[in-house]
Amino acid sequence: MSKEEFGPFDKQFVNFCEKYPEAVLMLRKAAKASSTKASYARSVFLLSEFRKQTPTEIVAEYQADVKHSLYEGCDKWEKIFGDFALFLEDKKFGSATVGIYYVGAKALLNNNVPRSMRLQTKGPEIISREIPGVTFDDLRQLYALSKSPRDRACLSILKDCGISAADAIRLTFKDLKGFDKGEDWIQIDTVREKEHVNYTTFLGPNAVNDLRAYVIYRQQRGEQITPQSFIFVSEHKPYEVMDTAALACVFTRMTTRTGIEVSTHRLRKFFETYEALVVRHPLILKYWMGHKVKHGRDIEARYIIPPVPEQLALYKEAYAKIDVTGGSLEERAKAAAKAEFEKLLTPEQKEFIRSHPQIRFQKKKDAKAAKEKCEDGEHCQKIVAEENLAGFLSQSWRVVASLPSGKVVIES
Repeated sequence: MSKEEFGPFDKQFVNFCEKYPEAVLMLRKAAKASSTKASYARSVFLLSEFRKQTPTEIVAEYQADVKHSLYEGCDKWEKIFGDFALFLEDKKFGSATVGIYYVGAKALLNNNVPRSMRLQTKGPEIISREIPGVTFDDLRQLYALSKSPRDRACLSILKDCGISAADAIRLTFKDLKGFDKGEDWIQIDTVREKEHVNYTTFLGPNAVNDLRAYVIYRQQRGEQITPQSFIFVSEHKPYEVMDTAALACVFTRMTTRTGIEVSTHRLRKFFETYEALVVRHPLILKYWMGHKVKHGRDIEARYIIPPVPEQLALYKEAYAKIDVTGGSLEERAKAAAKAEFEKLLTPEQKEFIRSHPQIRFQKKKDAKAAKEKCEDGEHCQKIVAEENLAGFLSQSWRVVASLPSGKVVIES
């Protein structure tokens, strides 16, 4: 197992398991995806905590019990696992999480004995509940209140593509096609580990602008960003890749700070709900979110999912439903400039413009922007207030990123 697969929270449980050959064998045989390995490793840790034994001691005791009497041994361990489930519930884990840890702990035993000696006990009943998505108004409020570059990037990237937490933490900059070229619409080709599915999804201007700001923030603190760098990393040196627990903590802190319930699952639900207002075919949305769309002889996967350019065109059309800023920076700057210009017009002039839409009025070039040039003749950047953006855009400056302070990074 590569340690790079796990963030610091998950790594502590993986490190614990690697001390015991029985746990290592279980992780190798029973868990394929890194997210499953992390969950099963924590299961073993919790079982050891509950039993006050090492994994080696637990397996040895189970082996001795079932070899002595399979019936009595399994009966004893069914009772033990029933108590283990209560132990997990006392730790305030939800029923689904208890079920996962129950299965992971049972896998420790069953992967270290012959098939005939495996423990067949069923796990506790999982109480299924429908978790609603974040509403559009709540998301806009969360967006406005999130000042940390990393928090805004986490929020906008997950809501822009509906990606799962396990897939999001594996993203690197090389996965974002066009980001290095300054494009505002990004294609992502990735794999849903949970379902072993290759899929394509996209990011729009909200996520791209926030990610550019996050990159600048990371560079300013001394990080060297390369195509192999992970998108989401810890806030402190050595800036390790975040795991799903750390990503969940980002949203838990947002909830505590704002009182608005938000999580990776709720953002995924938001994407699905609001994109469906435009993207009428459910299989395309399922494909963008990494769900299996196969049926029969793979008809849907081959013929119903359109080529990537057509998918992107559809994504752009639907993006207005999830755009929390009300348009790109350029669009907002042009709208602000237009509003400022129209304040100077008389009612007669306004009526003349409305009746002659073919006429275009251009704001005078910003003299200060025209004078300022880089000494070396190369591209240069500066930070300006958004209300001053229109003059620079008329001078062919382009937007690079939107900063948490509300100001904008532009480049000539």
